[in-house]
Amino acid sequence: KWNNSLFDFKKAIPQCLISTWCCLGVGCVQASAFEKLDKGKGAPIFCSIAFCCIGTACNRRALRKHYRIGGNYFLDLLLHSLPVYCCAAAQEYSEVKQRRDISNVNTQNQAANNIKNLQSNFRPSLSIKKASVSDSEISISLSEIDEDVKPNPLPSGRGHSSYELEESSNQLKEAPHLQPLQRMHKSVESSEPEAEQKFNKETAITPIDGEDTQVYSWKVGTAPFSFLTGETFNSNSPPPTYLPLSVLKAPKPVDSQEIMFGLQRYKKGGLVCVDEEAIKKQSGVVKEVMGQILSNLKGGGGSVGISLPVRIFEPRSTCERMVDRFSFATTILKKASQLNDPLERFKQVMAFSVSGLYLGTKQDKPFNPLLGETFQGYFPDGTEVYVEHTSHNPPIDNFDIIGDGYRMWGYYLLEGKFNWNFNTLRGEFGGTTYVYFTESQQLISYTQPKFSLGGVLSGDRTLNWEGEFEFKDNLNNFYGSIRIGDDKHKWLKKKNMQRDDFVGKIWEYNYSIKKQVKELATVEGSWLRDFKVVQNNSEQTLWKLDESTPQRHLPVDNPLPSDWRYREDLIWLYKGNLNYAANWKQKLELRQRQERELRKK
Repeated sequence: KWNNSLFDFKKAIPQCLISTWCCLGVGCVQASAFEKLDKGKGAPIFCSIAFCCIGTACNRRALRKHYRIGGNYFLDLLLHSLPVYCCAAAQEYSEVKQRRDISNVNTQNQAANNIKNLQSNFRPSLSIKKASVSDSEISISLSEIDEDVKPNPLPSGRGHSSYELEESSNQLKEAPHLQPLQRMHKSVESSEPEAEQKFNKETAITPIDGEDTQVYSWKVGTAPFSFLTGETFNSNSPPPTYLPLSVLKAPKPVDSQEIMFGLQRYKKGGLVCVDEEAIKKQSGVVKEVMGQILSNLKGGGGSVGISLPVRIFEPRSTCERMVDRFSFATTILKKASQLNDPLERFKQVMAFSVSGLYLGTKQDKPFNPLLGETFQGYFPDGTEVYVEHTSHNPPIDNFDIIGDGYRMWGYYLLEGKFNWNFNTLRGEFGGTTYVYFTESQQLISYTQPKFSLGGVLSGDRTLNWEGEFEFKDNLNNFYGSIRIGDDKHKWLKKKNMQRDDFVGKIWEYNYSIKKQVKELATVEGSWLRDFKVVQNNSEQTLWKLDESTPQRHLPVDNPLPSDWRYREDLIWLYKGNLNYAANWKQKLELRQRQERELRKK
């Protein structure tokens, strides 16, 4: 009867609901405790198996009752489920033991060589503590920063001064103190010393041996600025030649149709992917990842070492891609710096925050930066751009934009999670962005909206920004709020509101008692269309798609060795060799984990 019941779907499936929900509980526990599993703690796996035990026993009891078979619930729990529990516990114990053994071996055999290589080959893979530049030398001293230390980008100085990071016990949303430093770049008038002239030429763009122009060497393991300096040569992952400046500085698109290639307006608002090639590249990713997990479990390795396939990535790092959203800084913020009215500058900052959202929409995923990875660039008008990946877990990227009459800085903390059916990924860029106008000394801060990626498993591949983000000016007592997707507060009586539409308001605000004093203006529009302000029955358009042209950023000629352009996995992906890119990606991720363990000691 037990065997027959398994094939009697009409009767058996309704009885399996409890077991099904318990299996979902397993997934929830595993997902929420991923870091604990990675550290070798067995409690989450025991809780997960407990769900399976209870679910299996409940399922057996339901079937036994349906077919009127005698038995006991607790006896079913012991006889049918407890062996599975014991096997899982034994497997977890073996896995933890193997992780610790591997960690000990790596620490003993590789730690000394790795540290020696990092010391002998200048590679600022940690945050910059202090920098001073003269005409004859460049000296940079490093201080070790723990991944769990939450850096804050708020400088105490003003104007164009650089700044120093200090550890703080404050939470991320609070602003630790930063001390101003000298600028990290030389003046145009300064003479260039002979010691620096040899670095002005493009490095490692041609091979030193062999005839393959894409391979730097068939004898040496890495190119000069590799994160894995000192690595022995491996024919499965040869070092690539670096990308020349002609490639790195290739013009980026400025037309919205080119920027959002493969995307169209969705019937409900937002964007939907219509690029069949991009959809095909992303198909089967879940199956591949599950295959890696099962393969690792079979070998006792657990979920450590799982790597996403490189075909779903674009050959750019998050450190460089995040600057896309700042492409209107040279027009909107520069214009705002020339205005006399602080309320008008406040409006311009709100328009700027919306203007770059469409530039941050793309199906291909950027590479996660390595700890200490940087990007140095500039906009055509001379505006300087600095980005550094300052924390790996949680992932935090600090940025500093120094423009004509303004300065913008802050950090993005990327967070995301799937909804209940694992078909929609929702995330947000935590952190605060600050805009400071040099002449007026007005400081405005704002947060970022959330994003939504639909159709992960099935259905239309949709992309959209959603949720509420706020703006503050404590000095002038201004407060603004924008909500994308729906008018939760019923600020405007607007019918048929699309998901990309937004509404908002600007108030005079008393920050001492946290209360709105009076309404100053209303904002509305769409991040795919325009940004309008309505004040005193007068409507003003501050930004409009395709009428306002973004100014795209460019990389500097001679960046720090920690720049993203020297990553082998990114270079090989750009050159089209997915096998070499995947091998380098795994090697870099392995070194990241090894160094993370070293920092814990």
